[in-house]
Amino acid sequence: MIGGTLKGKMLIFSVFFLGIASGAILTNLWETRLSPSVVSGDPKSADRAKADRDVNKFNEYLGLTPDQKTQMSQILKDSRPEYKKIFDQMDALRKQNRNQIRAILTDEQKVKYDKFYEGRGNRPRTPGLSHSN
Repeated sequence: MIGGTLKGKMLIFSVFFLGIASGAILTNLWETRLSPSVVSGDPKSADRAKADRDVNKFNEYLGLTPDQKTQMSQILKDSRPEYKKIFDQMDALRKQNRNQIRAILTDEQKVKYDKFYEGRGNRPRTPGLSHSN
């Protein structure tokens, strides 16, 4: 009788554990690969959806009140133009550096150099700037 009870408990625990694990995996899959913004192929929509998720997680972590969320959103919104200026300057500097580097390379090296940056994309990364709630 005791062995049967232990087996039953282990079976229930296993089913419970597998449910949690599969739920976490499927949630991650949905958020990173299958959500409409990611599937649409629109990088801005996908970035925006991820930024919104990150902000919501951060707000929950801090335990912000609705008023605090509104204030934080306004602070980020107000600072966005300044951040954009900085990232535009960084992008211009990056392009200037790439052009200077290309000027010293051989034709064969230029092909390799361009191929290297082709896969990386040329837009600057702007972590945390387009958040709003």
